[in-house]
Amino acid sequence: MRLMSPRLLLRRLAVLAVLPALAGAAVLPAGAAIAQPGPVELFFETPYLAKLPNGTRLSYNYTHTTARKDLGDSFDETMQLTVAPAEEDASKQVAKVDIRRGEVERGAGPFPAISNPLTLVLLEREAKEITDLSKGSPYYIRNRLRDALAKATVEPTRFDYGGKPVAGWKMSMTPFADDPHKQQLVEIINRRYEFLFSDEVPGGLYAMRVVTPQADGKAIIETNVTLSDPAAPAAVK
Repeated sequence: MRLMSPRLLLRRLAVLAVLPALAGAAVLPAGAAIAQPGPVELFFETPYLAKLPNGTRLSYNYTHTTARKDLGDSFDETMQLTVAPAEEDASKQVAKVDIRRGEVERGAGPFPAISNPLTLVLLEREAKEITDLSKGSPYYIRNRLRDALAKATVEPTRFDYGGKPVAGWKMSMTPFADDPHKQQLVEIINRRYEFLFSDEVPGGLYAMRVVTPQADGKAIIETNVTLSDPAAPAAVK
């Protein structure tokens, strides 16, 4: 089985990439002053893959945990992003995403090898899951995610990768916190997202964490996506 075609996936989410970036200035913890990227720039427009040679393979561990059966199944997956020459023009690069859950394999792509297309795949998966849980409109859910991305908080951070600390950005958002349809979304209204990006990490995207808490703060749904690394998992500082 295949994921949604890249053409349809990009068409559904391309509107996100044309939203105005929210620019500012920040100082990394290490003390080097650089321009702070806006959330749309960070998520969609930074050419992370342009630095990678053909044949590069990046593996991400995907873990999805639910506290109740009515919230869906818990599962683990491996997502592998591969950079390769485009079939129609070997001077250009494309990227594809292969997903393995047990013996089942799926995939998406090829995408232009510019920003990391895993962000698109993850966002579309989020939209589908929330739509299934809320029985709401997929268009409405995508619009809320779009709006949240444009307003997401970006702040400098440091985390460990490859056995050493790297400087990067943490992007955070809570798309449904003020949603007028709280009764329909129920527990989803408190779902929060955190992404870790760094130019020092191949592919730019290091990790994503999505937590849906209940009233007491305990997670009833949690998703963690992390770039494979022989070192310990990232600890945000």
